[in-house]
Amino acid sequence: MAGGAPSSRQYLFQPPEHGLQAELYLPKRADFQGVLYDTLTEAFDAANIRAYLANLHTRSHIVTLLERHWPELAHNIDAIAARLCSGIQGYTMYEVDGVYAGAGGVVSERTQIVRLMFVPGLDAMAARVTLDPDPERNRARVRDEAQILLRNYGADAAFFKARNEDALKRGAIPAELLDLCRTLEDWVEEVGLVLYGYVAGRVCLAIRDRHLRPEEEIWVTTNWGFTLNALRLGGDDGR
Repeated sequence: MAGGAPSSRQYLFQPPEHGLQAELYLPKRADFQGVLYDTLTEAFDAANIRAYLANLHTRSHIVTLLERHWPELAHNIDAIAARLCSGIQGYTMYEVDGVYAGAGGVVSERTQIVRLMFVPGLDAMAARVTLDPDPERNRARVRDEAQILLRNYGADAAFFKARNEDALKRGAIPAELLDLCRTLEDWVEEVGLVLYGYVAGRVCLAIRDRHLRPEEEIWVTTNWGFTLNALRLGGDDGR
């Protein structure tokens, strides 16, 4: 039994970090569980993601999957994958009773939902983007400005870039934020590649290659209104 003397370490509220929350909707079926487990657990290591994306069979499938509506992602896989410094940090699963209108009428089935949360790692970004000569003030400024940019313009990579470009030209975004805009644009592309190219793409390819009973649709939802408020266990020095 875990326990013992209570720790003197204190949970400390961390600065909020704006990010993206995504959910993958699948029918709750036994034949999907193996590919889901392999896909998600291997996604913790960016090297596994890069290796999967480098496979020629996989690459052809992902390009076909993405190029109609996200060509800038489909045709820049290598450059985006090379920037990945980490995979996903974790995921959760839950189940709901789903009812939807299918081609053959109303369908009712148990639905499995995989929830993933992505945050850009703003303290690490502050090491590459300088908005203030003082390191502490710089971290705070990068955090504040990034949350405004993501909250106002968060969407797919092409939309995010276009809105940033337009806002910079009009002066709605100060020119000093150019480097931060570009860094966040890179991050949005990386999230898109991991989420659609790797996670959703690998599940879809497995359904085809393993001759699993296909679904009419597999859904991925994204929510840019997501803000992470972490309560982190600090050290004995209170930090």
